[in-house]
Amino acid sequence: MRLGPEHDQQIDDPPDSSAEPEDRGPQTMAELLAEAEHEAQAFRPLRSGETVEGTVAGITGDEVLVDLAGRSAGVLSLRDANASLDEPLEVGDTVLALVVHPEGPQGHAMLSLRRARRARRWQELAEKQRSGEVLEAPVVEANRGGVVVDLGVRGFVPLSQLASLGALDRPTEGEGVPGAVRALIGKDLTLKVIEVDPKRNRLILSEKAATQELRRQRKARAAAQLTVGDVLEGTVTHVTGFGLFVDVGIADGLVHRSEITWDKGVNPMTVHQVGNPVRVVVTAIDPDKERISLSIKQLVDDPWTRVGADFAEGGTYDAEITRLMAFGAFARIGNGLEGLIHVSELAPHRVAEPGDAVQVGDHVRVKIVGIDPERRRLSLSIRQADGQKTQRPNV
Repeated sequence: MRLGPEHDQQIDDPPDSSAEPEDRGPQTMAELLAEAEHEAQAFRPLRSGETVEGTVAGITGDEVLVDLAGRSAGVLSLRDANASLDEPLEVGDTVLALVVHPEGPQGHAMLSLRRARRARRWQELAEKQRSGEVLEAPVVEANRGGVVVDLGVRGFVPLSQLASLGALDRPTEGEGVPGAVRALIGKDLTLKVIEVDPKRNRLILSEKAATQELRRQRKARAAAQLTVGDVLEGTVTHVTGFGLFVDVGIADGLVHRSEITWDKGVNPMTVHQVGNPVRVVVTAIDPDKERISLSIKQLVDDPWTRVGADFAEGGTYDAEITRLMAFGAFARIGNGLEGLIHVSELAPHRVAEPGDAVQVGDHVRVKIVGIDPERRRLSLSIRQADGQKTQRPNV
């Protein structure tokens, strides 16, 4: 049956525009996805272990009711909350809590601020491990294996990772906690996170790794500030067979054994000790490897500039035996000037072994029988100096 004209008019007339919602234009894909995610989150059941945000709706006795914005309301202990916060909770406060049980005896989710705070701390420590950040922590306990530190969660620093104690053997069975380890209680250590495992409640840190990281950072800054040729005052911090490590204030650098003195074959351990003040010059900077090379000897005149003038071929001079080799002996005729006395030149008679004629430390008279300036080599002779007048170099 056909409707009357009045019905046609009602159908054809546009609806009242005042009843339509305000036209805000089409939504973007990002807005649609965000809206869908928000709706899904609002209706998704709570899960144990997840972190949720809510608003304090009421406080009764020792319980705090938390509005979870459309999801099941939550309840947490006021004592737990106050122990985790700097200020007491009030109605209207926003809180971040961890779901202990999705549904408690009264139907509300059981929440914990303390556990949420602990979970966040584990996340922060995992991030610090990834970034390599160095941090400070107080020592709260010591045992035979190392020390325990407080970082919001308890962490362990093994003996092998304690740089401030130097070399320290692990105590044997039956031995107590070493006094040096016990003395760290109450002190702050600079540490780096090397292992994070919240499921096993395992947090391992290293003071050695932190020390290396800080040294690397210092070298990186120094590499940008120093230039080759800078003369610096420093302090010897470590002595090895291959050279000296010297702290020059903004970083430490290496003086290779060949750059300590002009003398040949010198063991660095016999020349300098830890704590000695030294004056050095920067000889090389490697920003990529973060290495700073230093020299002590280059601040002293090269003794070879005196060869030919103060020390001439054919001249006879006082010398000191410095080293014995199978083929002869080395002797020093001046600071940084050393020459070889071949075994055939050690005495007027035949010598089978250099040690049969001379010993290290002996003072002898030698004649310069050869000079090789390109190879910086002097050839000396005791045999040919016999009976000749000793010359004294000009000082």
